[in-house]
Amino acid sequence: MDYKKKLQEMWDTDRSYQRLTKIFFNDIGIRGIKNVTIDFSYPITAIAGANGIGKTTILQTLACLFHNKDEDYKPYRFSNSKTQLSYYTFADFFVTSRGEDKGLGAILDFQFIKPDIAKTDYTIKKISRWGNYERRPNRNIDFLGISRVLPAYEFAYFKSTFSGDFTIAESTVLTPEEKQAISNITSKNLTSIHEESCDKIQNFKLSRIASDGISYTSFNMGAGEEVAITLISRINKLPIGSLVLIEEIELGLHPKAQKALIEALIKIVKEKKLQLVFTTHSPYIFDILPPKAKLLLKKVSNELKVIQAPSNSMAFIELTGDDQKDLTIYVEDEIAKQLVESLFNVSVSKRIQIIDVGSKENVVRMTSAHYINSELGQAIGIPDGDATDSEIKGWCSKFMLRSGETCTDEEFSLRHSDYFTKLPSNNAPEKYILGLIQADEHFISDIDDSEEFSDFIRNQIDISEDHHALFFKIAQFLSKDIEGIKRDILRYIGKNYKDSFQFIINLVNIKLGVVSE
Repeated sequence: MDYKKKLQEMWDTDRSYQRLTKIFFNDIGIRGIKNVTIDFSYPITAIAGANGIGKTTILQTLACLFHNKDEDYKPYRFSNSKTQLSYYTFADFFVTSRGEDKGLGAILDFQFIKPDIAKTDYTIKKISRWGNYERRPNRNIDFLGISRVLPAYEFAYFKSTFSGDFTIAESTVLTPEEKQAISNITSKNLTSIHEESCDKIQNFKLSRIASDGISYTSFNMGAGEEVAITLISRINKLPIGSLVLIEEIELGLHPKAQKALIEALIKIVKEKKLQLVFTTHSPYIFDILPPKAKLLLKKVSNELKVIQAPSNSMAFIELTGDDQKDLTIYVEDEIAKQLVESLFNVSVSKRIQIIDVGSKENVVRMTSAHYINSELGQAIGIPDGDATDSEIKGWCSKFMLRSGETCTDEEFSLRHSDYFTKLPSNNAPEKYILGLIQADEHFISDIDDSEEFSDFIRNQIDISEDHHALFFKIAQFLSKDIEGIKRDILRYIGKNYKDSFQFIINLVNIKLGVVSE
């Protein structure tokens, strides 16, 4: 089953469960998160960004939007209190001491969908304090913070309670599905997993696993084992339609385990109709999620921007903080990136960085950020050939104007020539590339010199419904590696069709101060 696709269908069409679709922070905001709108368009949302940019603040705010009337439900906390609330409050996360700004006047507007009810708007205001929790929409929420990765032996009351003999309030054997998921994450052949609870402590269960004839508990587990058990077991037992919030989801897990965890959570989210939002610094996790599941937080001229559906390379550069090059080139996708890369030799390549950002709107958005803030360095944007001047002008007006500026036709023409160009043709790059191949017998034979392949390219291949499938279909027909096919085709274009890209080469040379030969 294609769980990722099924999740999107569930989000778009299933009205039987609740989900949060949007939140807006006003100009007061919370901890510097202000004048920001965040849209949720998939059951899973990964929020990435640099340290201190506000990821955790957003996650904590989401935890406080809803109320839960079921007093038997206890949100996740490492607590020995039997009187803890059945919902989170702002006091759980936002503590101000003497002299700190209390953020009075902060307003949160959010939208959510509830079964059998049209999209609903709700507003929360902080007048003297956050209150009126009982009036808020009802929903189960679980917030799993970074304390979940702390070893059990670091909690004195865990050791005093569970060391030696203790009275077991409940002992649970994890299901075969849970056990298999945890085995996949830990890369261990686990024969059994038990969880034992005690009435003295809320929301902590002593895990006991057996593997290869050895049995041990939470006090002697590696961080990855305990994290995997906590996440899979806890989330799998949440009520249908719960909102699950996880801080730095990759903590305690190596890259292979991170991927296995996300694959397991995708299935649980689908089966339980959950909404999962988490923060991450991991490019490995970003890599396996669909575009609508990704958000990137980025500071532009000291203002927080939310980039919807960023590309993996864009997020990776933001997260790893790669050194700034002489020129940044923004393109839409990986094919456009490799196509532009093929145009330049090493003397230029080492001075530029090409970032695919996921959409033509993001190309204009990110290029505009460099225009607004010169500290970001030089940049140009190269959307696909099907981007219209009208679209680019509209986005320039939205993202490129400083206070008091307008974008007349004359000004747009100047900015367009200085900051933007487009790939050749009025089509997507793949359609343009296919046209080049079909019109060039030498190009066809360079890929494969058989009559069968020539007939396939000229008469059989069809990418009208999905142009992204071009390289896959060629590789499939030839029974060859797709990356090798892609590399060879783009290299041929860069070598033999450079004249068609001269306007791009010229703009890059101007920005770099290179004298054309």
